[in-house]
Amino acid sequence: MKKLLLLLVLIVQNTMNAQTYFDADNNKIDKTTFNKLLAGKEYYHVENDSLKAFKLMYRNNRGEKGSLGDSENLFKELNEKLNLKLDFSKPLIIYYYPGKDPCNSSGTSTQKSQIQWNKELEKKVKKVADVNVLRIYKDKEGIKTINDYDWKKDPNALIENLFFNYHYGCGSFIIINKDKYSAFFGEYGQDQVAESLKEILKK
Repeated sequence: MKKLLLLLVLIVQNTMNAQTYFDADNNKIDKTTFNKLLAGKEYYHVENDSLKAFKLMYRNNRGEKGSLGDSENLFKELNEKLNLKLDFSKPLIIYYYPGKDPCNSSGTSTQKSQIQWNKELEKKVKKVADVNVLRIYKDKEGIKTINDYDWKKDPNALIENLFFNYHYGCGSFIIINKDKYSAFFGEYGQDQVAESLKEILKK
């Protein structure tokens, strides 16, 4: 009886500690294959701590485009839960902060340099279109501009569940225009935001 109980405990522990691995196209793979692919220069990996899942990402292709269906409801939900007045007739850019990580907590950037960077980004975006801007965080620890910009807590993990099943280092952005969206996962530059906005407006 004791042996049976011990066996059941070991099975449960093994199941709880089991980790799942996916390639860059979301196909399930084993750990050995995952590590072999990761050893090359083409990929890096992201994690989902709660699901104990690991996924490969292409280093040179970190974007995703798609349709939200009825995105007007998303605007309404964000307006209601965050007390905002987002205009559905304008594109929405969401800058997403996943929480403190080695990418966004290293380097030499300061509050002042990040404010300057954001001002330059705003200028580039304004040259393309008049947009709604929303800064969302999962965990605000490490946000240097928390007192300079109107950062909002992700309401009921709404944005995380829609776009960010994994923790993408540094931060990410999503642009929503009507029923279309364009997301970029992980560290990004000013030009990537402006170019993504131009592209989604063509559709």
